[in-house]
Amino acid sequence: MKILAIRLKNLTSIEGMVEVDFTAEPLHSAGIFAISGPTGAGKSTLLDALCLALYDKAPRFATSVESVNLADVGDNQINQSDVRNLLRRGTSDGYAEVDFLGIDGRRYRSRWSVRRTRNKISGSLQPQTLEVKELDTEKEFQGTKKELLIQLVELVGLTYEQFTRTVLLAQNDFATFLKSKGAAKAELLEKLTGTGVYSRISQEVYARSKAAQEEVTLIQNRMNVIELMPEEELLALQKEKELLAEKRVTGIKLLAEQNEQLNVVRSLKMQEDLWKKKQQEEQEEQARLKMLQGALASQEEGLVHFKAQWEAIQPDLKKARQLDVQIQSQQDSYTQSKQMLQSANKQVSEQEQKMRMATEQLQVSYSSLNRLLNHVGIEEALQLEQVEEILRQEENKLTAGINTNEERLLRLNSFGYPLLTEEQMKLQKELTRQQNIRQLTETQTKTKAEVERLEKETTDCLKQLTEQETALKVTQRLYENARMAVGKDVKALRQQLQEGEACPVCGSTVHPYHQEQEVVDTLFRSIEQEYNAAVANCQQINNRSIVLQRDWTHQKMVDGQIGEQLAALYKAGIDAGNEEQIQHRLTELAERILEYRNLYAEWQRSDEEIKKMRAHCEALRENVSLCRLAMQKVSSAKEQLLLLQNTASAEQKRFEVIEKALNVLRQERSQLLKGKSADEAEAAVAKREKELNLALEKARKEVEAVHNRLSGLQGEMKQITLAIGELQEQYKKIESPEQLPEIIKKQQEENLNIERTFSTMEARLLQQAKNKLTVEQIAKELAEKQTIAERWAKLNKLIGSADGAKFKVIAQSYTLNLLLLHANKHLSYLSKRYKLQQVPDTLALQVIDCDMCDEIRTVYSLSGGESFLISLALALGLSSLSSNNLKVESLFIDEGFGSLDAESLRTAMEALEQLQMQGRKIGVISHVQEMSERISVQVQVHKKVNGKSVLTVVG
Repeated sequence: MKILAIRLKNLTSIEGMVEVDFTAEPLHSAGIFAISGPTGAGKSTLLDALCLALYDKAPRFATSVESVNLADVGDNQINQSDVRNLLRRGTSDGYAEVDFLGIDGRRYRSRWSVRRTRNKISGSLQPQTLEVKELDTEKEFQGTKKELLIQLVELVGLTYEQFTRTVLLAQNDFATFLKSKGAAKAELLEKLTGTGVYSRISQEVYARSKAAQEEVTLIQNRMNVIELMPEEELLALQKEKELLAEKRVTGIKLLAEQNEQLNVVRSLKMQEDLWKKKQQEEQEEQARLKMLQGALASQEEGLVHFKAQWEAIQPDLKKARQLDVQIQSQQDSYTQSKQMLQSANKQVSEQEQKMRMATEQLQVSYSSLNRLLNHVGIEEALQLEQVEEILRQEENKLTAGINTNEERLLRLNSFGYPLLTEEQMKLQKELTRQQNIRQLTETQTKTKAEVERLEKETTDCLKQLTEQETALKVTQRLYENARMAVGKDVKALRQQLQEGEACPVCGSTVHPYHQEQEVVDTLFRSIEQEYNAAVANCQQINNRSIVLQRDWTHQKMVDGQIGEQLAALYKAGIDAGNEEQIQHRLTELAERILEYRNLYAEWQRSDEEIKKMRAHCEALRENVSLCRLAMQKVSSAKEQLLLLQNTASAEQKRFEVIEKALNVLRQERSQLLKGKSADEAEAAVAKREKELNLALEKARKEVEAVHNRLSGLQGEMKQITLAIGELQEQYKKIESPEQLPEIIKKQQEENLNIERTFSTMEARLLQQAKNKLTVEQIAKELAEKQTIAERWAKLNKLIGSADGAKFKVIAQSYTLNLLLLHANKHLSYLSKRYKLQQVPDTLALQVIDCDMCDEIRTVYSLSGGESFLISLALALGLSSLSSNNLKVESLFIDEGFGSLDAESLRTAMEALEQLQMQGRKIGVISHVQEMSERISVQVQVHKKVNGKSVLTVVG
């Protein structure tokens, strides 16, 4: 991950648009640069803009914990922790924009912006917006602000907390970390390393242990709520249930006997009522028998009279039957003649319809022929002859066209088109491969030459750097000696020297510099200028060496990639000659393919014409056949129609003769039997006779049925009399039969009370069994929960606590060891004298002084410069710990260097210069003048009037 550029507009003290481009000179070649300026000028605003664009957060608001609303323009208010507070007062809009290299190697741009309503200074603040896009493809990311922030974390590879520990380093936190107490150190280490999960684990263990114990208590309470009967009470209840069961059986038996007695009383009353009813029915049946016997005599007399009338009409019936036979015979002839006449007329109509249809079909066929030939108005016979001649000519032309097109098809097949196209594709691919090999070979030659040039320049530069560093050390010693010689104490001591008196420092009585102070000062300034020039020259050579090494590595990588591509291209080649031969063969193939395509197009056109001609010939042939068939149908229909008309005329005459004879017979028959047929008259007589016989039989059956019912009633009355006698004997044995319903009611109530008491006892016994089973189940569950609670209690005793402090201290001890491992690695580059070490069984720190035979020293014995080096090593160690193996190429250190003396500052600067050799671009924020002078490339922030600041890049 690498920061490429920072842009901002109207944020805090910086007004207008400002850009810091790390890809442009002089920042591009500088390994270390300074962000300098007076206090309050806006140096940290650059880092705020960096965090705003990537995370919608700013480091300066990290310590804001109170929710306090501040006055904005007009009546509006804004919370003091709102990042929109960074918008400069008196401006309507602002933004922060960052270009960066993502973890996937692609360039991205993220833009955070805020504005006021209608872009007016007096408008209320609108919600901030976020825009993210890929610079190489101009693809813009879509989604809400929250979704875009999640995507930015994936592109950067760091969360906000990891970013502020990896890319932005605040040394003051680590100076505090060095000397804080154990609990505070655990809190700070948790905040810096993001390992707050251990506190949450400790709290979760405590919470789960408490919850498990509460579950045990709850189950115990549930068990205490369930009541079980004592064993003595349970035995007594079971014995009482057995006695009550016997009493229950006795009551049920007694109630059954009483119900039987009640049934006897009710049955006696019912039998007496039934006997009276049967006696009344007997009297009614005797009266009805007398009436039916009179009706039977009347029916017998009517039947005799009807038979005498039937004998009188027998002669008329015989004559009517003879006429009926003659009429029926004549009627059959009449019906047959009528049907034949109708059939003949129908056949004539159908044949006329067929005649019309055949004529219409013939006209349609002629019309179709005219349309096909575009020829109208020719006579029919001539038309058919002409059409047949035309049809023969068309078929001859069709045969000639088919033969010609088959010859073209044979020529097409002889080309071998698939093989031609396949060879063309292979040759085209081979030509492209050879062209790519030629281009890559030329590029590889240039790249190798560039690698050799860069390697030579890098070697020369490193050699020159070694020489310059050696010269710089000599010059530095002269400069330090000269600086000490012109110090205030030395000047004061030199002015006190007297000729002839011994010097308190060296003991000499000769003082050549006592009177030559101006010469000494001039010599010191000359040495100082020479020293500064040597430092700048060494820095410039060092920067150039870094650039050369980076370019040399890049060219080597490019050379390797080209070699791999060439190997793959050589491997994929075929034996097809050189480029000129391949090009010549491709030209020949293109001509052959063009010739094939032209011939193929000609064959297609001819094939279409042949299809049309074939369809035309088939249509003509079909229509000629239809015309001939239609003419035959018309001729046949005319002949059939004439025959059918003659037949219909003969049938009409025959029908009229038969109809006249039938009418004469019907007139004579209508005068006999009132026009009815003999069969109808006989059927009417037979029906009437049958009705009279049925009525007579019915009357006889009714008389017989009444006799039977009287016999049955008399038998039933005898049985009822016997039953009444038996029931009266049983009735006499019953005590108080009138009070029997009340006695039964009392017995039912007593049985019901017994049943209720018995059910209550059974319910208590069932509840006792259920409660006992429930207690056993709860006891089993309680044992399981107690096992779990004991396990959590043991774990809680080891690491659990309500505030999470217990496990946090244990876990942070291991985290601190890992942090010290990284810190000591960085400290070995900064100062080989010291190593950091954890005080055993605590979170306190101590240092090992390697120059003093590995003497262990307290961190409170370190000087300011030593504290800075160790604190910086801790900061870099945390950066390594937080980056999760992510390569971070940008580093910004926001540290109060003003608290260091000249010697410590020089040590810090040398440490930073060594640090940038590890491949990181380092930005140091400071207002210390000497540091600004030591770093040639600077981003200077200058304060102006009215709280404005301007930014310039110098180098």
